[in-house]
Amino acid sequence: MKGFAMLRIGEVGWIEKDRPVCGPNDAICRPLAIAICTSDVHTVWEGAVGERHNMILGHEGCAEVVEVGSEVRDFKPGDRVLVPAITPKWSSLEAQAGYAMHSGGMLAGWKFSNIKDGVFSEFFHVN
Repeated sequence: MKGFAMLRIGEVGWIEKDRPVCGPNDAICRPLAIAICTSDVHTVWEGAVGERHNMILGHEGCAEVVEVGSEVRDFKPGDRVLVPAITPKWSSLEAQAGYAMHSGGMLAGWKFSNIKDGVFSEFFHVN
């Protein structure tokens, strides 16, 4: 699949990557509407989160669910969803205490374009 990525600090471009794989608690989505955020700009041009190589950008979007894992009950293929920047593991102690953005560690709830590929691609993986 194609994705728009940070190739390295100060450089962006289109790349090819494998389509994400859906796990039992996950969803695969197809973007319908996306927009750049200032944090994407800071990530690429200022290196705000450090060096990233071939990391697909984008961390918020409107999408269609195309696949859900076997444990997912609240969403189904065809649903239209808004996907926020913070996608924590909701069962984590941090999320249960009200700190979803720190689920699993400092800012670890912010996954897209930080620790995993973002939404500027043909498909993206949620949790």
